[in-house]
Amino acid sequence: MKKLFYIFFLGWGWSFAQNTFDPINLASELLNTLSVSQKNIVLFAIDAPAKTRWHYLPHDSFAREGLPLSEMNPDQIKKTFALLDNFLSESGYDQMQQIIDLENYLAVVENNPTKRDSSKYYIAFYGNPQKDSLWSWSFEGHHISLNFTITPKAISFAPAFWGSNPGILPDGPDKGKIVLKNDHNLGLELVNSLSPKQRIVTLISSKTYGEILTSNQEDVQFIQNNGISYSKLKTPQQQLLRNIVYHHLDRMEKPVSKKTRQLLDNENWEEITFSWAGKTEKLNPHYYRIQGQNFLIEYDNSQNNGNHIHAVWREFEGDFGKDLIREHYLREGH
Repeated sequence: MKKLFYIFFLGWGWSFAQNTFDPINLASELLNTLSVSQKNIVLFAIDAPAKTRWHYLPHDSFAREGLPLSEMNPDQIKKTFALLDNFLSESGYDQMQQIIDLENYLAVVENNPTKRDSSKYYIAFYGNPQKDSLWSWSFEGHHISLNFTITPKAISFAPAFWGSNPGILPDGPDKGKIVLKNDHNLGLELVNSLSPKQRIVTLISSKTYGEILTSNQEDVQFIQNNGISYSKLKTPQQQLLRNIVYHHLDRMEKPVSKKTRQLLDNENWEEITFSWAGKTEKLNPHYYRIQGQNFLIEYDNSQNNGNHIHAVWREFEGDFGKDLIREHYLREGH
């Protein structure tokens, strides 16, 4: 148990240490510390199938590619968190660390430190940032899946998955704390602001689906059977919906979210939809979806009687940087 807390606080202590967006140098600094055997584990071709193989299950339920924190020395762990800190905003980095720390909470509650091991978070590189103009990297473990693709022109961060178990801490010194507070509170605030007439359109099911519908799919398609359109919301409700959408982008540093902000600028906001399933009170199973022409947000809080959150940002053309990779190869003549 001491090792788990040590790794957590080692990463926490690195937070906010980086001020300049410098992904190539930070990735190179980490790679330069790795042994040959570690590099064999962490480096993949840009088109490796592992790039799009992802999940948010605990480490003992889904075998991951890449190098886990548990197989790094303290300096390598610091450099891993420095790279994360460079891509994530202050709020995003803080939420990531709190999600990892929930593994330590669950290890105590469930008396199972083997299953709830906060050192089982994995980093992997696709392409080599020290040599390639196109490369990707991921950081993944229970309730976190972050996937970045980098070209000289732009950066993609989809899909980005965030989870929290418990959703609301039921006991201890942090009782009542909500790690994914905005995902949780803003959705409930929006649905409970709706008029009876608006609710009829928005509530698409009296029960949740038990999970986000897209699960860990490699590719996602537009989901049918949607709720109320943005154009049918009142101005304060429209602002709440915008707050939820941009909250997902605000987890990233501005250079990382720039491409997606441009994507949203080109959206027809009047046709963006908000759908709800299940109950409309906290600590009761509920689900919501926000969907545009180019993106999808799913939020599920079904498990543990509505106290286990899954939230994900997906892009129909841009997941795993597919659109960036295609544009890069066309530009480079591949």
